[in-house]
Amino acid sequence: MLLHKADSLLTYLDTQLGRFSEAGQLHTLNTTCVISTDTELAEIVRRSDALVQATENGFNPALGVLSEVWGFPEADAVPDSSAIQQALAYTGWDAGVHINADSITIDQNTVLDFGAIAKGYAVDRTYDMLIELGATECLVEAGGEIRCGSSTGRIWHIGVRHPRNESLTGILAITAGAVATSGDYECYFVEDDVRYSHLLDSETGYPSRNAASATVIAGDCATADAMATAAAVAGPLKARNFPLETYTAMIIITADGNNHCETHEFGEIPWAE
Repeated sequence: MLLHKADSLLTYLDTQLGRFSEAGQLHTLNTTCVISTDTELAEIVRRSDALVQATENGFNPALGVLSEVWGFPEADAVPDSSAIQQALAYTGWDAGVHINADSITIDQNTVLDFGAIAKGYAVDRTYDMLIELGATECLVEAGGEIRCGSSTGRIWHIGVRHPRNESLTGILAITAGAVATSGDYECYFVEDDVRYSHLLDSETGYPSRNAASATVIAGDCATADAMATAAAVAGPLKARNFPLETYTAMIIITADGNNHCETHEFGEIPWAE
């Protein structure tokens, strides 16, 4: 029964919050430019607003037009530079998103995509539901975003994938919380020996190459999800300035042109012994 309820909730949230759904709240906002503040999506917008500011646009859900120009997740070639520059004009969160007392509105040319926080939010909602229904030990995972905890003190072991091979960088040991990873190794293409991933930089309009992956541990999965994307886009030099209240620990792996990797750690990393 618990698994059925979890599956139903995740399906509902995917419909409501997914960019490619044509029946949900995000579709309504992107097509009509307005949605009520008493919706599920409005909560994500409010949380996103705080995280956009905290990461100085490293996390930016207003990149929908730019993502469409690149063609992710099906991208296979670098688009024309003029198209990228035109799309950049419609990627400003502060300028394009307006949070009001009873509604949230967006500018006509703004397209929102909450792919970097919606999965984490759905994991949180599902985890909370299962705990409320009586689960004593619970781990919810969706696309690599994880929320876990228990009333028994169980220790959960979670692997951190190496971004350039099939091995693990290490294994985390946590009793409760969330872990999310974002990287350039699943949704990408290679052109002229250059890797282009879905991790778009709102400053340049091009995929960021500041990090190969970023793993973030936080109290909830929505925050971990968004912060992992922000850290992967920003890279270790900028991410070191992220507010400490937005994460518990952060692991950023960089890679050079020869795929030599270096690990950068922030906070107390709970590596398993």
